[in-house]
Amino acid sequence: MAEKTEFSRPVQVEKLGLQGYSQKIKPRPEELAALAERLKIDSLDSLNAEISLKLLPNDDVLVEGSYAAHVRQTCVVTLEPVESDISADFTVTYSESAEEYFGAEDEDDADHDPEFDPPEPIEDGTIDIGEAVIQQLALEIDPFPRVKGATFDGFSAGAPIEDEPEVEKKNPFAVLSKLKDASKKSE
Repeated sequence: MAEKTEFSRPVQVEKLGLQGYSQKIKPRPEELAALAERLKIDSLDSLNAEISLKLLPNDDVLVEGSYAAHVRQTCVVTLEPVESDISADFTVTYSESAEEYFGAEDEDDADHDPEFDPPEPIEDGTIDIGEAVIQQLALEIDPFPRVKGATFDGFSAGAPIEDEPEVEKKNPFAVLSKLKDASKKSE
């Protein structure tokens, strides 16, 4: 059995039928707090998603969804709070035979299409649509959030750090130069 996640909403594939399945999902407050911790953000204030599943002729499952979330993070420059609304539509295919795509390495990897997105595995006959939403949300969260107008000039290699005195770099050949000059004077 797959490990239960913070926002688990499993759907049994065998119960899909030809008409498919649609559901609106929303995490409870304790799930929002656990998800914020997992996503390493200050808080996930809201998340609403609408998901539909459709059985494909080859027994794969097409999952189409949309979500809207409100997240709070810390600015990487000023350490002030940054709030953002994130929304996206997504499509993911699930398959009982997904492991075939991750099996033995082909000898010629150059033939693989970089745009090809292999299906996700159907585990124990279920698809966790809550986990699908969280994985998509995680892709959209800004890894380096900044408040409007915040800039970071950064450090350039070898630049002195403020509040530290600049140390004079000694040339390793200066000693040899002095010895050479001293030997010329003694001649």
